[in-house]
Amino acid sequence: MIRTETEYSLEGLQIARDYEKCLVTLCHHVSNDRYYGTPFILEPFQRDNIWKPLFASGEMVDGRFERRFRRAIFGLPSGYGKTELAAALILTIATMEPIHNGQYGVVASSVDQVRNIFEKVITMIKLSDILSKQWEPLKDVIVHRETGAKIMVLPNKASALESWHFNVLVFDELHVYKDDGVWNAGIKGQKVLHNPLAIGITTAGDSRDGFLWNTLESCGEDAGMYVYWLGLDDRDDIEDPQAWEKLLVASWVTWDSIEDQRNSATSKRSFERYTANRFPMAKTSRSCFRQAEIDRASRNSAPFDFDERFTVGVDGAVSRDTFAIVAYQKTPDGRDSFREWTWDEPDESGYYPLPEIMDVLAELYRHRPLIAVDPARLTLMVQLLERERGVRTFGLAQNDKVMCPASQIFAESVHRGNACFADAPTLAIHASNVIEDEKKAYGFRFTSTGSGRSKRYIDAAIAGAMAMYVWEMVDRPPTYEGGVFSFDL
Repeated sequence: MIRTETEYSLEGLQIARDYEKCLVTLCHHVSNDRYYGTPFILEPFQRDNIWKPLFASGEMVDGRFERRFRRAIFGLPSGYGKTELAAALILTIATMEPIHNGQYGVVASSVDQVRNIFEKVITMIKLSDILSKQWEPLKDVIVHRETGAKIMVLPNKASALESWHFNVLVFDELHVYKDDGVWNAGIKGQKVLHNPLAIGITTAGDSRDGFLWNTLESCGEDAGMYVYWLGLDDRDDIEDPQAWEKLLVASWVTWDSIEDQRNSATSKRSFERYTANRFPMAKTSRSCFRQAEIDRASRNSAPFDFDERFTVGVDGAVSRDTFAIVAYQKTPDGRDSFREWTWDEPDESGYYPLPEIMDVLAELYRHRPLIAVDPARLTLMVQLLERERGVRTFGLAQNDKVMCPASQIFAESVHRGNACFADAPTLAIHASNVIEDEKKAYGFRFTSTGSGRSKRYIDAAIAGAMAMYVWEMVDRPPTYEGGVFSFDL
């Protein structure tokens, strides 16, 4: 754990108490859990390590309170309410510090997170009669009816912060920042303001480099920077439950909840980042699977009944990568059975043999499985399949919204020992090549390293993940009518 040393003044402590009264009185929890609609009461660790350092550190200068810290970074594990805290912080400060034409912003890590934070602030306003009378939510901005102050949620782009002078700016998920461009663009306009705040709220990054890591390494050189980082230290063994004790600071976090996160984590690296909130110590541990897990899955064998329900994933391109068709079926005893058809080398024309590939898919289609294909990558093949072979495929875009949950379904099967690769050797090889690509809004998805001849192919793993995703998402086989598929999700 990291915490900058603090000293409080009597005036600062009174300010912190007043701001907390505003928080508890006006702000409510808005996450989709049992706390929804209840007053936002600070946990002791939040009050001692976040609230008081921000608002009670400082002194009176010429009749005005000057904050000691103008910049702060709060590192919290996943599940500790970072987004809600960001929304409550900016709403409380903007309400308690009425400034004509004041500017308050939250910089979100993604487009989806922009809407998530914005909607959380609006919901907090709607749940309070007092806040509803003061603030007017518009399409992309929330305006104070009396002062004209604005609360905005902005994308993670330096250009979006130029020409603004934010009285308070909250940066969500600093670990996704590639460099200091966005951070510098935000704080640059604060230099002319009284008591501005720039607050970063984040979890650990994927590696010990980049903007967040470098900022934490040099934070001691910035007298105006406060850091509170809740997480395990390098000397702690994240597999030792005794080391977890320092994480038990929130009322909803227990030994059992941490153990459950360890058991359900897709990898040790994932648990280290999101639950232990520690930058991974190993530089080369991004591989999604341990070799022992792949070896176990390669030994596991399970029957595959083509007369029963199964799903198919297709991945590849017409002239590069491996072309992979993977069929998936969950056996009656709960095992995950796979069959594969792969093409590793293009023919003499430089392209994969589409007629042969379409023959395989047409033969599989006799059993009427749902065949998932990304139409953006295999448009010609999809058209030929329907026109010449009568094979109708289901378009499944390989975007983060789909491939993150698909990758995690596949990964959980391998981690739990349910995956059976004995009859899918290429799938086993491609799964061993998979590394995690962090996509904060959705988790992670499979990706590979290298390019060109050095690229490690993962197409069969992608196809297998697509097939598993469709199996999990579709309750029964689809119907085809009027040129479109209909199915239950």
